[in-house]
Amino acid sequence: MPNTNQRLLTGNSANRLILALILAVAALLRFQNLDRTSLWYDEAVSWIQSKGTIAELLTAVAADNYPPLHNILLWLTMPLAGDSETALRLPSVLLGVLAVWLIFLTGKTLAGNTTGLLAAALLTVSPFHIWYSTEARMYALLATCGLAFLLLVLKNLERSSAWRLVALGVAGALFLYSHIYALLGFASVGVVCGILALTGILKSGRISLTNAVLVCLAMAASALAFLPWLIILAMRARSVAEEGFWIAYPDPTFLINIAFSIAGSLPLFWVLAGLAVASLLTIVHLPGRYFGKPQSTDAILVCFAYTVGPPLLAYLYSISVQPILFDRYLIAAWPGLILLASVTAQRLAPQVAPIALFAAAIWLSFPELKFTLLERIRPEWRLIARDYLEQKADGDHLLLFKGFAAPALSYYLRDPNTFTPVDTIAEINKGTADARWLLIVHTSSDELSKAQEAFAPREGTPAARRFGWGASGLTLLERDPVE
Repeated sequence: MPNTNQRLLTGNSANRLILALILAVAALLRFQNLDRTSLWYDEAVSWIQSKGTIAELLTAVAADNYPPLHNILLWLTMPLAGDSETALRLPSVLLGVLAVWLIFLTGKTLAGNTTGLLAAALLTVSPFHIWYSTEARMYALLATCGLAFLLLVLKNLERSSAWRLVALGVAGALFLYSHIYALLGFASVGVVCGILALTGILKSGRISLTNAVLVCLAMAASALAFLPWLIILAMRARSVAEEGFWIAYPDPTFLINIAFSIAGSLPLFWVLAGLAVASLLTIVHLPGRYFGKPQSTDAILVCFAYTVGPPLLAYLYSISVQPILFDRYLIAAWPGLILLASVTAQRLAPQVAPIALFAAAIWLSFPELKFTLLERIRPEWRLIARDYLEQKADGDHLLLFKGFAAPALSYYLRDPNTFTPVDTIAEINKGTADARWLLIVHTSSDELSKAQEAFAPREGTPAARRFGWGASGLTLLERDPVE
């Protein structure tokens, strides 16, 4: 008996040490060089929406396409940490590291320590998760709240208690308030839990407060808490449908690009997807052999719904109504795929498969990991603003074409009165009398030429050109002063 206890102590200590190492690496990969790239359009929108009063924040976000939880987080942290690029991205970094810990706990709940450690290690080195854990947007929040929600669903299905149910209700509400795509994962899990609850009632022949029923009740409380903002989003959805949306139709090439973006490697995506499907096939055919605990089958079904539901529902909506499927919106589903693959690897060959899968992930995604950490950039607003400030004279005024980028320019110039946003070529013509500079943002080649002609710049190269999406990039033009 002493020898057995010593082995258990050693095993637990080793697990804690490995987890601590994984978390340290996760923090290192996410904290380093937070200000290496400029804020881009959406990050600047988060900043400008969150720097006023709480009433102004809620009003601004209500006019957009997502819930306000991330903005509220920035509103709380900016008075303490400031609004530098690093400060604005810091909450996402902390949430990204927290997600690594939560995926360990979820994997441990599904199939033990090895599964948890493997899942945590895979998420730690995921280029996709690293990138969006260093962005001042809601994507790291979405992934972290989703994992907290999933973990508490699994814990309550295993053994419910009052505090676990309250925690699930809170986690579900936070998940829903993090991003509109949380609705897809939440609804998918809700359907499975509802089926489990109904199955239990039919088997017993009476209505009783089983774990599945209690989970459904806690999720109902989450949904009720989200109802006010759901109404706001539903009203906003009508105007979005009328105006159109910027996401492309999900043809095969688009879907392949999403798979590569998420996994960092197409072979790795197919390996993980195959292992995830195998986890479901195994519980269908060999539940007794494969799982040590009877509730594990329900847990895998819930995890599978959480993983597959969002991309499947978004794809069906995209091909039937309008495109909404996009890679970064699936950041909550991505840890689910990692969890299912980790469960299968651990169960099939516990001594070899977890190490082999992690090694394969590093090898297959290393080029994308290196690119993400060292080379990948966002539109260079910091540099184009510096170019303008270095070249302009006192009293010069700037036209910004197009106006949607005004928050990014406001962030770096820090004075919205020094430029005028315009959205049409006609507005450029009207504004040339008072403006010596034109900054063209994210337009086609044809529109770039028309904007240049309308502004009548002096002949020669632009005053500055920096990286930015569209044929125009970020193009700064100087106009000869009127004599």
